[in-house]
Parts: sequence; structure tokens; C-alpha cells
Amino acid sequence: MGNLFTHVRSEEQSIIIKEEALMPEYFPEELVHRDAEMNAVAEAVKPLINCRQPENIFVYGDSGTGKTTCMKHILKELEGHTFRVETVYANCWEHSTRMAVYSLIVNALRVILPRRGLATDEVFDRILEAMEKKNVRVLVVLDELDGLFFHNEERLLHDLACAGKGKPFFGIIGISNDRHLFAEKDIRIKSSLRLTELEFKHYTSEQMSDILTERANMGLLPGSWDKRVMDECAKRAVDKNSNVRIGLELLWKAAKHADKQNKKKITIEDVEFAGAKMVYDSKSHVVESEFELRSKSLSDEERLILEILKNGAKTSSEVYPAFCRKMMRTKRQIRNYVKALEAKKLIVAEDIEGYNSMLNTKKIRLSWEEAKK
Repeated sequence: MGNLFTHVRSEEQSIIIKEEALMPEYFPEELVHRDAEMNAVAEAVKPLINCRQPENIFVYGDSGTGKTTCMKHILKELEGHTFRVETVYANCWEHSTRMAVYSLIVNALRVILPRRGLATDEVFDRILEAMEKKNVRVLVVLDELDGLFFHNEERLLHDLACAGKGKPFFGIIGISNDRHLFAEKDIRIKSSLRLTELEFKHYTSEQMSDILTERANMGLLPGSWDKRVMDECAKRAVDKNSNVRIGLELLWKAAKHADKQNKKKITIEDVEFAGAKMVYDSKSHVVESEFELRSKSLSDEERLILEILKNGAKTSSEVYPAFCRKMMRTKRQIRNYVKALEAKKLIVAEDIEGYNSMLNTKKIRLSWEEAKK
């Protein structure tokens, strides 16, 4: 038996020369095909630079349409332009309480708090005092805003919007995949925010191909791909709800497959291989995708539940012991993890007739499971 690593390509031989450029988390210097949207947001927040009232923006659109990347680009541009506005980015599944978001603002403003700890409202008062003293304003981007509502912490929006008694202290940009997120929310929150809505529409196949080509120019060996490969990845991504992450995953996996085959160039067959196991549910717009899951801000506990469901649907009474073999948690905690995964549209939990207890009444499956049948 020969050495197991004899046929592994060296970095010098690999088609992939800068793998991070093919990752969804990579932050390119230039963003293509979103100039209109970024200009609209920039115009809305400009007044904050002069301590005047900005427009608060609600950015919505399907997953993988560039919402987060564009908002982070705007924050970076604003930071480079003025010292009068501090910027804060919060993913609301990771920072799902008022205190968690206030802590990010405290760090941005470099406010020193006493070690004894303060109540949430006291922390907010300290933030306002620091902003008044330093004569600065704060632009807050609240990504995956659904997480805030899921944890019943929407008061944060009212506090930020109404701070300063008429004097503008904060600009707010909320981001969600759900266009109707505010439809049934407290009218006082909606009236205090006075939101301007901005839709991030689906990319066309041509636009998607341009985005993937830009990444390929940075991440792949010159001459190792051609336009046909980019167009095929783009077409498949557009068919799956125009999700850039899907296009990137196809391109990355196709390049990896070509490498394993010791090819010098990626082919359509490599793209087909990469897409063969990618299951898409057209009803829920959810795709079984490594890159898409990485974007979901999942806890270790939530990942464990997805792992348990990987081989098929389970009843909630089956999920509990399987979970506890790996991590000890209470039944209530596990129910909460299930509810969070439902809110993130990664699982479906359906009632089973004839039972009353939650742990005996739910049939739980991955959102894309039906599409496999």
C-alpha cells in the first residue's frame, strides 16, 4: 500500500490560490450590482453626521442577496469618513437582548462602567451621557432582526428611536429576510421608528455571474476556469432563489473536485458534481447548503439538533434522549432550541394527533427534507 498522501496536490499545484475569497464571509473591496441600494442607505443616514435626524431603514430580501455585506460596507465607509458617528453591527440571534446590544454600543463609545454592574436602563443612561459629552451619534445595524422579536426584546427599537427627547442620537438599520416582519408588531414601535423600506431584489443570472467571476479572479488560478463555468454556477444559484452563497459554494466545491481529479481546469461536470447533493425546497426557499448553514448564527445546541435530524424526521420524544446523550439540557431548554430553529426556518415541527405534551406531540424534520422525496 502506497502512502495515502502521495496524490494530494501541493498548494503550488492547486487550482485554488486564495480560498478565503470563495467563502461567503469574505469581504471584497468593491461590491458589484448594489450601487443603487447602498446609495439609498447612505443618503438616508447622512444627516446623522451633522447631528440631524436620519431616516431609519428596514432592509429586506431573500437570503444571499447581499444585504449584510452591503450594510457592513456602508459602516466601513462611514467609519472612514467621520469621527462624529460611531458604528455598531449586531446580529440579533447572537445579541438578542437590549443589554447585549447596549454592551456593543458601550464598547464602540469606550464607556467605562462600574464593576458592580448596572441595570439595563442605567447602562442606556450612561450611553446617552457619553454621547452627549463626546458630541457623537451612533448608527446601529441590527441584522437578522427576527432574533430580537423572537426573544421579545423589541423594546430596544423604541428606546433607540426615542432616545434624546427629540434630539437624534441613533440611526437604525434593521435587516431581515421577512418583508412582513413588522406587520403585526406594536403600532407604537412602528410609529416611533418611521421606517423607510428598502428591498434587495434577486440578482439576475448575468449579475450573479459577474459576482462569481469577481471572486474567481481573486481566488482561482488564472486559466483554471472559463465563462461557461461561471454562468453554470450562476444559473444554478439563481434557480435556488438567487442566493450568492449557493453560487459560491458551487464554485468552491467544483474547484475542489477538479483539484481531486488533478485537472488543470474546472469543467461543467465538476459543477454538476458539486450541485448533485444540494437539495432545495421551493416552497420554503430553504436549501441544504454548507455555506447557507454557516450564515445562520447557530448555537452548538442548535447544530446538534440538526445533526440528530440529518437521517430523517424524529418525534420530539425521540429528539430529547438523543440530544442528552451528547449534551445535558432540560426539556424546556431543548424545546426553546427547537422553537429557535423553527424561527430560523431550518426545521419544521408539526403536531401529532392524540397527544397533549409538547415532547410527545411534535414530528420534527429538516425544512428541506420534503424536497428529497
